[in-house]
Amino acid sequence: MLLSTLRRLISDTAAPVMLWRAVIVGINFAVMLGLAAGLGLAVFGPLMVNWGMAMVGAAIIGCGGPLILLQGGDTRMRAVAIYVLGYPLAIGLFGLAILPLILPGIAWMTVLALAFAINLVFCGASLLRVIGSVQWSMALRDAAPSVALGFAAMLQPDAILSVTALILSACGAVAVLIFLRRVHRRSTLGKRPSTPRLPWSMWGASVLGMALAQVDIIVGGAVLSDTQIGLYAFLRRIANLVALPVSVATWVTATPIARAYTAGDRTALIRSSRQASRIALIPGIVLLITASATFPILGLWQTVDPLTYIALLACSGAQLIFAATFTVATMCDHAHFAAMSRLVSLLVYLGLIAAIPSLGPSLNALAYLCAVMFGATGLWAVIRRELHIDTAATALLARREGMAWTQS
Repeated sequence: MLLSTLRRLISDTAAPVMLWRAVIVGINFAVMLGLAAGLGLAVFGPLMVNWGMAMVGAAIIGCGGPLILLQGGDTRMRAVAIYVLGYPLAIGLFGLAILPLILPGIAWMTVLALAFAINLVFCGASLLRVIGSVQWSMALRDAAPSVALGFAAMLQPDAILSVTALILSACGAVAVLIFLRRVHRRSTLGKRPSTPRLPWSMWGASVLGMALAQVDIIVGGAVLSDTQIGLYAFLRRIANLVALPVSVATWVTATPIARAYTAGDRTALIRSSRQASRIALIPGIVLLITASATFPILGLWQTVDPLTYIALLACSGAQLIFAATFTVATMCDHAHFAAMSRLVSLLVYLGLIAAIPSLGPSLNALAYLCAVMFGATGLWAVIRRELHIDTAATALLARREGMAWTQS
């Protein structure tokens, strides 16, 4: 009885993947600490602001390609080429032509080159996931960027973002080549597919999601001092560790959720949604307790308001509660609702920031928390209404639902 319970718990929480994720978390955290200590907070802060801009830029020029490729709907050679190179190059060059005129003073060449490299890595990770490599795809997407950043800081600290872009481009290209060799040599290579359509809903959800993930850093970088935003980014990275199991849940359950929805199997969809909640919630609670103890251990209360850290931890806790919501929305043809939810969150955040006369780190974090909660709760309510599925972690307390259903 005990052994069967343990086996079920290991299966439900994707223990092997979680262990691999723990290794990635440790690597990312060590790189972050090394950058903050080696560069100093006054340099680390602006670096994180530029990094955040590049991450948002990657989502914009990517046109939703990583999500489309992860969904597995169209992985023919021409489609891969358009999502990996076509759209990113076209939009990147267009941005390089107009952004310096709109916002001068920013190294747009470097930012956009890094954005292209990050998108290439994300596309490569999605393709590896499609052919069944969960661990390597996760390592490429979540560990490669920070490792490349740390390696570039050691090689060339004066051109850290440029060197990072070169390293990530090489990693992403290798992943794409592995996919093409594994799949297309024996199946669809040489066929004449139609040109893929631009996935507006996927693109919108991806851009707005990345913008929401970085907006408090970017806005904070504009109004806070270099040292303040450096410390804020440092605390944000620690708090983000709590939400890292959410990405594990997404990697493990995205494909089963998409397949269940396509097959019209409501039972399988509910099962996969609840599995995502279990994968995120169980280790997330442990990480939340650990992260809560980190603040007094490091003595950070002497340099920053504890309310800032509490609000950032609460943001990560909200992601644990709604871990399955965005995955279900994106994989079940409701990506437009996910995009709308993130847009609402962004508007709420910007509205609150505009209403605050004197923005400090704690007020920035509280505004971000309110925005995240508002958008996530709204999306949960919409998905519950549209698909009749409770995607919140509270659904784990409810009785199992049955009966298959057929899409209309």
